[in-house]
Amino acid sequence: MSTLRVLLAAAPDAATATPWALYDDAQRLVRSGSDPAASWPAATRREAVLAAAAVRIVPVTLPPMPPDRLPAAAAFALEDRLAGPAPERHLAVSGRQRDGTVDVTIVARDLVASIAASFARVVAEPAVAPSPPFGAWRWYASAAGGSFVRSADGGAFAVPLPAPGAPLPPEVTLALARMSPAPVCVEVTFAVAAATLATWTSDTGVAFVSVAPWRWDQDPTAFAAAPDLLQGEFAPAAATSTPGGWSMLRVPVAIAAAALALHVAATFGQWATLRFESWQTRRAVVAAARDAGVNDTETADAAATALRDRWTLARQRAGRTTPNAALPLLARAAPALAALPAGTLKSATYAAGSWTLDLGRVEPAAAARLDGELARAGLAALAAPSASGLRLRLVPAPGTELP
Repeated sequence: MSTLRVLLAAAPDAATATPWALYDDAQRLVRSGSDPAASWPAATRREAVLAAAAVRIVPVTLPPMPPDRLPAAAAFALEDRLAGPAPERHLAVSGRQRDGTVDVTIVARDLVASIAASFARVVAEPAVAPSPPFGAWRWYASAAGGSFVRSADGGAFAVPLPAPGAPLPPEVTLALARMSPAPVCVEVTFAVAAATLATWTSDTGVAFVSVAPWRWDQDPTAFAAAPDLLQGEFAPAAATSTPGGWSMLRVPVAIAAAALALHVAATFGQWATLRFESWQTRRAVVAAARDAGVNDTETADAAATALRDRWTLARQRAGRTTPNAALPLLARAAPALAALPAGTLKSATYAAGSWTLDLGRVEPAAAARLDGELARAGLAALAAPSASGLRLRLVPAPGTELP
């Protein structure tokens, strides 16, 4: 199966030439070039590589959690660090590493939406570049123009490619000034005069050294390891294929069909009974809401919400609390929070039925225990790193909103 990989800084069009690389079924590079989309070679599979200028990779550290909660936790952790409206951004996360690090790739949502249907997979150019040694940065030239810097922790950001003899781009200068501790060196993979490297070293106090050049298409195995950006709303539907001929599958398919028919026949009665009971229950909820004087409740969900709101209002008028009020909600969390070291809790803010707690540095094992204790107390907790250490948002777990 041949694979065509195309390096894109924007959605492809008929007039713009873009770099491409064609690989055979063993993932060996067959040939490469740069052409408009109409002139790309034919291939069984197409993959897109988004140029460094179109993406940014930010590493965040998250506590232990199920993989399906990583995207929401990563977005929560980055909400104070990203500019622009959230609906305009698409965030894709890597798997969580042993130290809790998750690489979050940030790209314009419109760009991903424009190419998602045309490619089986989409990865970021910086994600296929080799990571530098521990404590160092590596500066790469992008085949789509410009350049990018990748740090040892997995982060990457785009910078302009400096002209010969030009001063260090301000993006690199500012990033070095903000980094603590600063990298021990910056490895430069494109041609720069020794005098220029010496000037950059003198200006920043960080060693700039030349290393071997790099090409985006030189290591096919790196594409398999890079996170696929087609996640969330852009995740492709699962596809199935049938190897071999139909004659090889007739007997297994017949057996499977018979087993499925038997299973459906055996469970249909139970399913019908449960559906009828569910209909009766929902009808009773609507009737109860109407008997209580709640109007315009045509659905059970709306009726249940109206009854819960009326119940909450009645308890408040009677001077009694509700489970999602500030004090009862904090009381549930108090035993778990009391087990933390003194001084860990920095601040607590209550709003709209939830507590937001800012904690100091918490060891991963302690964070995992805290998450488990909060869950046993009937609380749903969303955790993410913050400037002070760890931020928690607490709400009643589903099904515990009422006493």
